[in-house]
Amino acid sequence: METKLEKALQREQSELRRREKQLSARGNQFYMVYLLMILALIYITDEIASTIGIQFQSNIINEFYVQKMGLTYGEGMSLSSALSFISYPITVLIVFYRPLADKFGRKPFLVINTFSMGLGLFLVYLSDNLVVYLLGSTMMSFMVSHDMQCVYILECSSEKTRARNYALVKSVAILGTLLVPLLRETLMHNQSERWHLVFLIPAIIGFSMSLIALMFARETNTFLVKRIAYLKTTPEERKRQSAEEASKNAQGGIIPAVKFAFRHRQLRSLIIACCFFYLASLATATYNTVMKESAQMTEAAITQALYLYPVGNALMTFITGLVSDKFGRKVTIITMSCSALVCYSVFIASSMLGWTPWLTGFAIGGFMGSYWGVGDTIGGIMFSESSPTNLRSSVTVINTLLNGIIGGLATVFTMILLPIIPKEMFGYMYLSLMVPGLIGTILVMWKCVGETKGLDLTKVTGAEWDKKRSAS
Repeated sequence: METKLEKALQREQSELRRREKQLSARGNQFYMVYLLMILALIYITDEIASTIGIQFQSNIINEFYVQKMGLTYGEGMSLSSALSFISYPITVLIVFYRPLADKFGRKPFLVINTFSMGLGLFLVYLSDNLVVYLLGSTMMSFMVSHDMQCVYILECSSEKTRARNYALVKSVAILGTLLVPLLRETLMHNQSERWHLVFLIPAIIGFSMSLIALMFARETNTFLVKRIAYLKTTPEERKRQSAEEASKNAQGGIIPAVKFAFRHRQLRSLIIACCFFYLASLATATYNTVMKESAQMTEAAITQALYLYPVGNALMTFITGLVSDKFGRKVTIITMSCSALVCYSVFIASSMLGWTPWLTGFAIGGFMGSYWGVGDTIGGIMFSESSPTNLRSSVTVINTLLNGIIGGLATVFTMILLPIIPKEMFGYMYLSLMVPGLIGTILVMWKCVGETKGLDLTKVTGAEWDKKRSAS
């Protein structure tokens, strides 16, 4: 009778043959082109799923909290923020879910995540009560946090084009969110009570793209090479490894990732930078409320603003990629942090003083592109470029957890203030959180973090910056 060890070895040998076959399969010479096209379309679904709830925040608060519960808008915002904490236990599952991509591959989760985003959008479309809405929005927020399309772009691009390809694909995806204001005019007709209809078309796109990814996307070579190397080691060789070697060869898992991160100066510093960065994150989730409730803009004016929102967002996102590949990650973070401060200040001035909605939309789009350009550079690119392949997806979970923890603390702070302060002051409150957060990010990145531009991801160990520090 076969032992468990023998069965496990047989499974590993079967997987080894399958992985070697996947690696040896020659792709079409145009594979990279249509892969980026697929990833761009998936990214459109991701961008819509991550922003559509923000862009309809005032409609959602007014329907579920003001009209159906009889609360004031500030009370509704506060209760909505409180209810968002119900999803935190589900969000914690990311600790176990995301590292699975380091063991089972990137492709299965690219497909699952995209399909689930579509399902979340579809549930919100169907929602006629708060419970169904919360189910759909929780599913979307859980899935958009994984960004498996980003891992694909980073692992399938060369060292010289990594940030450029990432910025190009994301810029196309952001421009694709022009679908939202278009649907506001054609399906919603700028009528607040018809906001549910806008969620249907993005849901269909999500379902379609998950099927296309299943049929045409291949597993990344970076994952295959590392996984094959691991499967070729014997159980005895794995047992003989020292504690440090074991962490280097761990095939995913949040505990090995956290231990690894805190042992190395580079990742420790990136974690501190993220803590400051996410202090400013509430400004990214409340611009619809600022426009509708603080500045008293009409639905038609908000739709006009949302037409320019993707333009400003895509422009700053693309500039982020160009600067990052040309001048490095640290220069990018400093430059785009300053841009975020300027753009949000213009957004507040334009909306509150009644300037043209086109400028309001372009300014908040520029802020979002600049802010998340910084976030993608720190939490996406630099976390990935500072981690070994076998822990890369797991290490990026730390960034996602920090987003939830620091963002949650900031949310608790604003929950206390929202029912108290006049809604005309909401924008200034969010500005007061953003300034110290971004300044702290700049200082930590400038003083404590090493440059990662141009690194070969297949050779990164995470200890490179430790050696530089001890040698200095």
